Amino acid sequence: MQKGILNFLFENRFYFAFYISVVLHITLIIYSFNHSDSPYQKTLCGPPWIYATEEEKEVSFQMSFGKSGSESGNSETTDDPGDGEEGEEGDGGEFSKGKYKGSQWEELVKDLEGTSSLRKQFKNDYDQINENSGVADSYIKRNRDYEDIIVKDVLPTVKGIRDPFRVDIETAEDNLFVHKERNRIIEEFRKGEESSPPITMRISKEGEAEPKSPLSMPKEDRSKYLDRTLKQKKEKQLDEFISRYMGYDPDKGDLSFFVRDLYYENLQRLAYPFSGDPSYFVIDYFQENLNKEDFLRQMMAALSENLGTNTGTEILFTIENIYEIQARALEQYFQTKEYLKLVPPEQRQSLRYETLRRVEEKYRKLLRDKKLFTIKDVEEAYSKKRIDIIDTLIKKTPKGYRIRDGYFDKGRILWEAGMVRKDSKLLTEAIQTWKAIPHLPTNGDFLNEKAHNTVQLLLRDLGNVSDASQLSSGSKDQIEFILRTRLSETMTKKKEREDKLLWPKAKQKQGNIGN
Repeated sequence: MQKGILNFLFENRFYFAFYISVVLHITLIIYSFNHSDSPYQKTLCGPPWIYATEEEKEVSFQMSFGKSGSESGNSETTDDPGDGEEGEEGDGGEFSKGKYKGSQWEELVKDLEGTSSLRKQFKNDYDQINENSGVADSYIKRNRDYEDIIVKDVLPTVKGIRDPFRVDIETAEDNLFVHKERNRIIEEFRKGEESSPPITMRISKEGEAEPKSPLSMPKEDRSKYLDRTLKQKKEKQLDEFISRYMGYDPDKGDLSFFVRDLYYENLQRLAYPFSGDPSYFVIDYFQENLNKEDFLRQMMAALSENLGTNTGTEILFTIENIYEIQARALEQYFQTKEYLKLVPPEQRQSLRYETLRRVEEKYRKLLRDKKLFTIKDVEEAYSKKRIDIIDTLIKKTPKGYRIRDGYFDKGRILWEAGMVRKDSKLLTEAIQTWKAIPHLPTNGDFLNEKAHNTVQLLLRDLGNVSDASQLSSGSKDQIEFILRTRLSETMTKKKEREDKLLWPKAKQKQGNIGN
């Protein structure tokens, strides 16, 4: 019997060898794909969630491998992004300028080419510095991203300023895709080589998504984290935060507080005047607005998924603040436009003034198309948009979460607009908005409680005024002062923290101590 088995195996040896060979090759192929060094290879026989199925609920996410294209352009970096060399064509992975001709990115590539040797063409001197400004030398001589101020978007809110805010939410994911694609092209140009675009996967899950766990991170731990990451590029801070924390429950736990702290403590920075030459301050103001672009794009996309949650409410407060600061940046733009006409020829050879000239030129047509011709036009358009954002917050915030701050900010925007336009109706609407606050839910923080109480006390002392026409100009100025100084204590602490962690002053020599 044993002999018969051996004869059978011998006679069919080729069939057995072929079968074993096929099995081994298939095994090797699967192993090679699943353990490839490249993240762009497909996974065969991988986990079941990677295959699209028609189930009850579908969610999607995007995975970007390699260095993010948004990690360039920040006040803490010391690299000069204009030193890279680009290739003429796409051979050998070099950057191909030709493929963008006639596309929406043609102007971007031209701007990149025009700024690639910017620092070699124009001087970057530090003159007319006020020695008694109190601003640290580490801030005055910090690296400034002149190239990015020109090629990226220091005024990202202008394009949609005339649209209802709901349109911004609906188009947020598309705008984020365009934003990331632009950053990818910028990175490719500066590296001088092509890179692979991020992989987008569509994931389907059966039934409802698994419940998210609440984030447990008390204030002390959040402060330690934010202090540790403060010096990092702002884009890196945001990318790390989103990847590590945005997957937690948006209503329960500490995620909503963390979003608030990330923006106001790390990503919203102060600009310091230290010279009689206005170009320094405007450049720094544009620098800080440049650094808000990535937050605006990424958090608007996050808002489309988190609207109606505590975290969504905190995102809305930060976005409203960005629009407020963008309005001020546009005021700086129009002022810059005027004094650029008066700059003597020798000053025009400075890196600062050349950057300002190009920024003014870049936005000229867009502002004309949006009918923003003066600072008055800016105030009206941005006040309207900010009210739209706050109205969305008031309507969507869950269980009245921070609704009192929403009403206070709406009244503040109305009051400031009324004072600028000398419109008594807007001032009256502001007073009536504030008067509604005591009857609102007390869910969540009321950060403006002190300022609100002071305004209400003033109105009661004046006879419980509800119509602004009954107020004297002095009383209006008092309310204006309360609103303007409501954040003085917060801003003082913010300055002290930034001076300590970001812009430390040089230590005095031992012989000068006590002078």
